[in-house]
Amino acid sequence: MSAKNVSEIETLTERASTTPVEPEAAASAPEAAEAPASRGRGRYQAMVLFAVCCLALGGVFVRWSEAGPVATGAYRSLFAAPLLLGISLAMSRKSSPKRNGNENDAGADGVKTHRIGRRDQLLIALGGIFLAADLCLWNISFLYTSLAEANLLANLVPFIIAPLCFLLFGDRVPWRLVFPALLALAGLYVLVILGTGLDPDHLRGDLLALTTAVFYALFLVVAKGLRERYEATRIMAGLSLVCAVVCFAVAAVMGESVFPTSAKGWLVLVALAVTSQVLGQTLMAHAVKFLPLQLAAVFVLLQPVAAAVYGLFLFDQWLSLVQIAGIGVLLVSIYWAKHLLESRK
Repeated sequence: MSAKNVSEIETLTERASTTPVEPEAAASAPEAAEAPASRGRGRYQAMVLFAVCCLALGGVFVRWSEAGPVATGAYRSLFAAPLLLGISLAMSRKSSPKRNGNENDAGADGVKTHRIGRRDQLLIALGGIFLAADLCLWNISFLYTSLAEANLLANLVPFIIAPLCFLLFGDRVPWRLVFPALLALAGLYVLVILGTGLDPDHLRGDLLALTTAVFYALFLVVAKGLRERYEATRIMAGLSLVCAVVCFAVAAVMGESVFPTSAKGWLVLVALAVTSQVLGQTLMAHAVKFLPLQLAAVFVLLQPVAAAVYGLFLFDQWLSLVQIAGIGVLLVSIYWAKHLLESRK
């Protein structure tokens, strides 16, 4: 989740477009509340930064894993599924006294808690397949391109999901999105064409990471519809389980090593699940609800920067000045596009 994760967070949690006021601040005078609110915002900013650092570790653990990259993604989703299911059951039990025994009443988050129908089960399977394709391609891309580029290119989701929502749901796409889109194309040219020197392996990794954004956008479109009818952790548990099964099947077909060969290998998989899936996703989903949209977007775009630092110190992945320039252009275009799309909410 991939900072590309911020799009998932925004879609699945439907976070508010303004910063909520802390309960203590609401109970006191505005002057007395200003300082606590400022301290609270600082706490959430630190939380987002920590979450970004955790999310950026995904590529590190994929490179360290004794299992293949696709199998590693399978374990990440598999370990997340029971956690998400447990959270969903806990939330369901907490809200059950308020439903007065009516299973079709809304749950704690305002969505219905009725049984998942056959059509939505098929949608969960489809969404899980899209998520698996995203994870497979992204994890493989780490083996060919730098951690920074893989994280950055997967963040181009806003340019893909906007036209998808227009085609499928008739959502209006702001015409001004053309300008950041053109800027993104320029950044892609600088980073992928000029920056790689058309090296076949490096180019392959960049294209895999770019295709990741397409499948992630498709996943978000499916998840968006499901999220309107069901509680988030409930559907994410099902999506994660389907994703894990598909990834294991793909890993077997590709002849990857599916099982780690040492205790260290298992610890790497557990660390991946804890940092990227549990700490990263959970803290990000919680903290961004208490920050202004533009500020949250800036923090989330620091994930490629964190990945670049990891790549430099852990794998000696130096970026050329041309690559840094392309990354800078892409970061500006993504932030610009997110600002245009979020201002319409």
